[in-house]
Amino acid sequence: MMRFPLARNIIRRQKLSNTFGMVRQADTDRDGDLDPKPHQGWDFEATPGTPCFAVAAGVVESVVNRGDYGLQLVLKLDVPVAGAAFAFYAHLGSTAVAVGSRVALGQQVATTGRSGNAERLSSHEDHLHFEARTIAHPGFGLEGRITPFKWFDVCPLHEAVTG
Repeated sequence: MMRFPLARNIIRRQKLSNTFGMVRQADTDRDGDLDPKPHQGWDFEATPGTPCFAVAAGVVESVVNRGDYGLQLVLKLDVPVAGAAFAFYAHLGSTAVAVGSRVALGQQVATTGRSGNAERLSSHEDHLHFEARTIAHPGFGLEGRITPFKWFDVCPLHEAVTG
């Protein structure tokens, strides 16, 4: 059984570019043409201090504060899916669990914040970056990540979903 990471879940600003996949654009070669760029998860609207919950039972794999993601948490989930499943939470303000801790479905694991590159955003861009992963610490791009839609069967792009 899975649940959403927040009590109220809606994609930030209801923009497709805040969902998973090749949904963003950048002028990577500076030729004036915009090229597709990956976004590795879903960005949920969330003011700093919003409680974040375990999407399934599992074990805290890592808690670190570095880079563009800022304060981040990885949970190794006890879910019956092919391969390993990891939930990734980023731009956090605080965590409520320690590495190695067992968590229950729906247990509060963190609060949202403005860490990493979210520090530079205006307040109407506050969000939780959430990823569904097949490995705990993938590299750049989409490798090691899947669309959270596979876990939740709905994308809250235009309508909020409660946790």
